[in-house]
Amino acid sequence: MNKKILSLIILFLGVFSVMQAQNDGKIRVKGVVLDETTRQPIAFANIGIIGTAAGAASDMDGLFELIVSEKLATYMMRVSAVGYASAEMKVYEARDKGEVQIFLKPVTYGIGEVDVTAESLVLKKLLENVVKNIGRNYIPRPYNYEGYFEYGVEVNDGEKKFKEAIVDIYDSEGYKRSNVEQTFKALNYNFSQVRRSGESGSAVDGLIYFDDIITADIVRNTRNILDLQNFRDFKLRSKGKFMYEGDSVQIVTYECLKPSLSNSGTANVTKFSGELYVELKSFAIIKNVMHVTSSAFNLLGRNLLLAGDSPRHEVMATITTNYKRVSSYYFLSGVSIVYTYKDGGDRIKGEMQYQTTKVSVNKTTPIAGRVYYEEVPTDHNFWDRYTIYLEEEE
Repeated sequence: MNKKILSLIILFLGVFSVMQAQNDGKIRVKGVVLDETTRQPIAFANIGIIGTAAGAASDMDGLFELIVSEKLATYMMRVSAVGYASAEMKVYEARDKGEVQIFLKPVTYGIGEVDVTAESLVLKKLLENVVKNIGRNYIPRPYNYEGYFEYGVEVNDGEKKFKEAIVDIYDSEGYKRSNVEQTFKALNYNFSQVRRSGESGSAVDGLIYFDDIITADIVRNTRNILDLQNFRDFKLRSKGKFMYEGDSVQIVTYECLKPSLSNSGTANVTKFSGELYVELKSFAIIKNVMHVTSSAFNLLGRNLLLAGDSPRHEVMATITTNYKRVSSYYFLSGVSIVYTYKDGGDRIKGEMQYQTTKVSVNKTTPIAGRVYYEEVPTDHNFWDRYTIYLEEEE
């Protein structure tokens, strides 16, 4: 996909690949963050200049780009991602090297033999504390998100068709765990800008599959590992602890013993497992990775049952959700979804990513309903100038 490299400018985040900008007292920062072991891209890595608010975050492909002041050339830069050891260097050390590859080493978790029953009780108590502290850790009143959304689909490894959109989200309640119907009514969204890889050829081309992004926010939504009444359906294990940005993080792995729509949020689910990353100081979830296998695929969302028989089957998905803290509260900072399924004799591969670019708590704008089909004309001037960045609320 011929895609513009985008960057997320975010408070407390940072920079890494460096080259001199054109005689304007600026340094252009550009690069990619990769797993040192697998050489795979690391999405939503935090790249920050220590002691400043300048920074960036990597996108789903591990890419980032940012322009910073020349006066930051001697500052120390740090790149970090949940589950990896951080790396640091001076800005000037990367000067004139063009696009740089930054490799992060996965953290190893040393954990000895434990009493499985006792461990399970401790981890259940930990998750109970997570749920108990949601109202303290996450936005507890109405809020708006604005963000960048992209999805792409390939058929049999052919050319990828993709769509990008600027999405506006409104939550009339804030972070609280209620029933599915109430949550659905409280969370609404629409789209202000859209760009496509090609012209729409059918009604399906106008679909926006954003409900899967919304339901990936397991702190805000129900039907997942954080529903206390579902704990008996899960086997919990500790993967260990590590330090992340000065706080101790506990990794809890979970496997659902009796997968269903009510405990996974996925219709036709056959397997469901994942990893939770919990900051022990605040009891806040900062990352969740879910692995889901199901027997059918619905274009309108993974939590909806299909009407009648469908040729779409052998569905496998990995859903990664990230949260960050800015000022008083944690917020949904990014979601990536990678999935595959068979449609007749074809193998379909899809990817989605969402990154929050603005959070509004003090000044909110209500949105009515959800947009499942869009006909927004492409504003090429907007997209030619667009760069993802997080705006601070006034």
